[in-house]
Amino acid sequence: MSNRTNQSRPSPRKKPGKLIAIILLLLVVFGATGVFSFNYFIGQMLEPVGDGDLVYVQIEEGAVISDVAELLAEKSLIRDVFAFEMLAKKENTAHQIQSGYYAFSPAESAQQILDRLVTGDVADATVTIPEGRNISEFAQILEEKNICDAEAFVEETKKVSEYQKDYPLLSAIPLTEKDGVSRTLEGYLFPDTYSFSPDTEPSEVVTAMLDRFVEVYDQEYIKRTKEMGKTVDEIVIMASIVELETKLVEDKANAASVFYNRIAADMPLQSDITVDYARGEKTAVLTTEQTQFPSPYNTYINTGLPFGPICSFGETSLEAALYPAETKYLYFVADMNSGKIYFNETYEEHLEDVQKYMGN
Repeated sequence: MSNRTNQSRPSPRKKPGKLIAIILLLLVVFGATGVFSFNYFIGQMLEPVGDGDLVYVQIEEGAVISDVAELLAEKSLIRDVFAFEMLAKKENTAHQIQSGYYAFSPAESAQQILDRLVTGDVADATVTIPEGRNISEFAQILEEKNICDAEAFVEETKKVSEYQKDYPLLSAIPLTEKDGVSRTLEGYLFPDTYSFSPDTEPSEVVTAMLDRFVEVYDQEYIKRTKEMGKTVDEIVIMASIVELETKLVEDKANAASVFYNRIAADMPLQSDITVDYARGEKTAVLTTEQTQFPSPYNTYINTGLPFGPICSFGETSLEAALYPAETKYLYFVADMNSGKIYFNETYEEHLEDVQKYMGN
């Protein structure tokens, strides 16, 4: 996002003294003709400055019209401070300017800019974070929407200990590394639709998403977590796996049961998507070599849950992790075309379904 202004634009006039002298001279010398000249001259000063990138302007609470005009002139968005003030006072809108973060184009006239300031047409951006995305994907979406820098956002999500002070639900996230890997806020930034201003601080974005997570993971879910004898972190990790392993809502509870059953039987989860997360690359079907990728997130070479969540999940996946179906299933395979999952108790039955729905 660029805040640079076109260097070829006319320099804004911040002091009205010279302009006033010209106006008075016109009125005295030319009379009615001077009035016409005055109106023409003011009209010219209210024309757009030119073309260029959007310019972002923060109007502070309580700012008076002179402050606003000076700021717009500094940003090369208006041609003349005095002309803009006169326009606002003529329309009796000088005291109706609304504070906020605005995105103006140099191609807008002074009248258009004033109208937007009066109506409060701020530059808040609505952004939807889809379920099943990880922090790196969040970061790219936010940067594309000009909300915050992707790298800065990722760095902010690494400050787990700082956010644990304000969010008790994060307390179970380990602060120690495992095999050289550190945890972030992965899985705890709830996917939803948010409204932010351009150039929002990454901490503000993270806080909004954590607030939403706390809202969803309510007292009923906390109570259920304790009844299961698990930590919030364990549930969050399981929900993230269920999110990416299932396409249809009706399969989620059964999928969760498979993973819980495998953990109880001390069997590796063998979830391909955990390997994808570890490798930082999504693959439709893993090779045998890829399943051996060294990482605490790889559930082929490690038993139990992976070191942390692998994405942000929706509430249906969270409910499946908290209320899994009661089954003896240990295996499942998905139809590559429909996404429908078929569950089995034995490996032999599983191989038959693999051949049926995945072929070779």
